[in-house]
Amino acid sequence: MRMLLGLLLLLALTGNSRATYCLCKDGVAEKDLQTSIDYACGVLGDCNQIHEKGPCYQPINVKGHCDWAVNSYFQRAGQVPGSCNFSGTATTSPNPPSTVVTGCIYPSSPGNAGTGAPGTPTFPGPPAFGPTGGFDPSGNDALSLITSIALTLGFSVIVFL
Repeated sequence: MRMLLGLLLLLALTGNSRATYCLCKDGVAEKDLQTSIDYACGVLGDCNQIHEKGPCYQPINVKGHCDWAVNSYFQRAGQVPGSCNFSGTATTSPNPPSTVVTGCIYPSSPGNAGTGAPGTPTFPGPPAFGPTGGFDPSGNDALSLITSIALTLGFSVIVFL
């Protein structure tokens, strides 16, 4: 029984480890992108990198800053299903944005979400809305949920044995 649980735990821990980014969609109105920036930076995202003189300040446009803000929020939220929707303005991608400049490193997983430079003020703006979106049982959301359940059960059994 312990061998089976150990194998189950090992399988859960060695699951998919590919990069996932949250990016703002093309063709969305700048006002809506700015609302996404305000929410992401005001709640959980680390937007110090997109401040003037920050390594990700370039390109200086709302879409580029929105990409950084929602991705930062998504990574710090642990890539929880539904945390990369922002009322339909964002979506997940296996690739970082094509406009990333040298020196700007986009976090691709919760473990490398990082923090901004000390003493740099956070991006201003009150949260305007929260991420919305449903759970997709046919995609990676289901795999994440199953992995989380397996890890929780595995650790619980090990602790109580």
